[in-house]
Amino acid sequence: MAVAAHLILGSREEPFLAAMLASLEGAVTRLIVNDNASAVSPHRRMLQESSFGRDGRIIADRSPFSTFAEARNICLRLHAQNDAGEWVAFIDADEVHGPQVARIAAHLHELPPRVGYVDAYTWHFFQSFDWYTSIERRMMFFRFTPQARWEGSVHERLLGVEGERLALPYVYAHYGHTLEPRRHAEKGRHYSSLGAPGDVLREEELAGFDIERYFAPVYHRLLRFRGSHPPVARATVEELRRELAPFHALTDRIGRAQPPAVKTRNLIRRLNYELRWRGRALDPAARRMLGPVR
Repeated sequence: MAVAAHLILGSREEPFLAAMLASLEGAVTRLIVNDNASAVSPHRRMLQESSFGRDGRIIADRSPFSTFAEARNICLRLHAQNDAGEWVAFIDADEVHGPQVARIAAHLHELPPRVGYVDAYTWHFFQSFDWYTSIERRMMFFRFTPQARWEGSVHERLLGVEGERLALPYVYAHYGHTLEPRRHAEKGRHYSSLGAPGDVLREEELAGFDIERYFAPVYHRLLRFRGSHPPVARATVEELRRELAPFHALTDRIGRAQPPAVKTRNLIRRLNYELRWRGRALDPAARRMLGPVR
């Protein structure tokens, strides 16, 4: 079963890119990249040194960025031109899978045609590797069709793919909000420039804003993480723990100081998240996707 991962990269360095690529080994046959970084890409070496680069399994495009939908549509066009497979892995550079993803991908060919999407869940870590804000359902694979297209300048939507959605009892990691607070603020400004709603910092405020005040709307949703990080991400996690220690210490202090009412509410949220994703194991089709490959 041929599966191609579609990846968009911009001008900023992506600390989890190597771990993300390593996590896809054994699950994905080809990597289709829209690298819209200007001038010399900061990702070139990392892509070349990945198993996809070493084996000549990367299809790359260097078109300038216009919108997120257009960047992903470029990947769809390259997929069609190269007959890259029946399924697409939907990935971002700050998401890292566990070893189960290879087993899931190996079962894709067993799915009946009526299934067009395979979903899973993601831990959204926030300004720490020990705290997260939610476990959200997310599209992980979709069936390729020439009618597939993305729409929307930001928070793009996939259209043209028919079929049911199968959700699995599987969670992987999203680390995009664990990095420097300024990076988070700059990302907000970029999304706002593309039409995303919400308040953002002005450019002149980026140099020294009040981090605790900026993240105040999020801190009350912090949930303690008691699981394990994906094996291929652990070295990066430990390196960034040292580099980002002052920022993560602030998150830890605020998370531990939550008032009793907030802690109680968050306990209920935690249980709801656990029930939501673990409950998918009640579906025999979902269980098979995580079972042994015959």
